[in-house]
Amino acid sequence: MNKMNKKMEYALMALKHISGKSDQDLTSAKEISEQMHIPFEVMAKVLQALASRGLLKAEYGASGGYVLARPLSEVSVHGLSEMLEGHVALTKCLGNDEPCEISGTCNITSPISNLNKKVQEFYKSVSLSEVLHV
Repeated sequence: MNKMNKKMEYALMALKHISGKSDQDLTSAKEISEQMHIPFEVMAKVLQALASRGLLKAEYGASGGYVLARPLSEVSVHGLSEMLEGHVALTKCLGNDEPCEISGTCNITSPISNLNKKVQEFYKSVSLSEVLHV
């Protein structure tokens, strides 16, 4: 029903990998992509997005890589999702400023809005450290 996209999966895999290392050990996108069998370009973009939003710290150069900039206990699943995708809602109509083609006759707008709020509250209550058991 509420399916996780590949970016989210790859981000969780990378964060689990990075969190298993010491605070000083840099992890490259190449290392993660090779060990996890993930396309390098996608992994590099995911790590760059997380670095630009302050979850990872990037060190550039030939021996560069990434380390955690914040504890995973301080970031929720919802927060990670917003770092990667921006605001995400259960249905298209809740995520857009434009009304959908049946908004005038839709009889589930309020119930779906309530469900969306509850799902978001749940994801906000679950930290990445809980999910990744770190």
